[in-house]
Amino acid sequence: MHFRRPTQQTRNERSLDDAILPLTNIVFLLLIFFMLAGRLATPEPFTIQPPQSTSKHAADTSGIDVQIGRDGQLAMDGKTQTISDLQAAVAARLKQSPDTAIQLRADGSTRAERVVEIMQRLHAAGAQKLRLITVSPDRR
Repeated sequence: MHFRRPTQQTRNERSLDDAILPLTNIVFLLLIFFMLAGRLATPEPFTIQPPQSTSKHAADTSGIDVQIGRDGQLAMDGKTQTISDLQAAVAARLKQSPDTAIQLRADGSTRAERVVEIMQRLHAAGAQKLRLITVSPDRR
């Protein structure tokens, strides 16, 4: 059996390949990091300017997030829905975890009748804990 001895040229080629490998690993790790970090923030389906309040306590942000837009549009956890779909989705989530709180973020210019109607539908879906989210005047 005959083995070839590595020449100087093959040694140099191998050392260049070995030098590029860590750089390639770092590039792929950064790519994966930015792909994951880009998905952490869900985009809002529509813009909401909550009403002002004088409350000094920050709201607890855990639970189901229900949004009511200026024109009455509805969304749950960032996905636009109709009133009946919203009620069914909330009922399904509350069936899994009955103690889950619902945070209702309504635009400040939304009609009060529409907000009350949504609150009644959420109650009919089984909601027992409801938080109406507002902002303090100095945070606008």
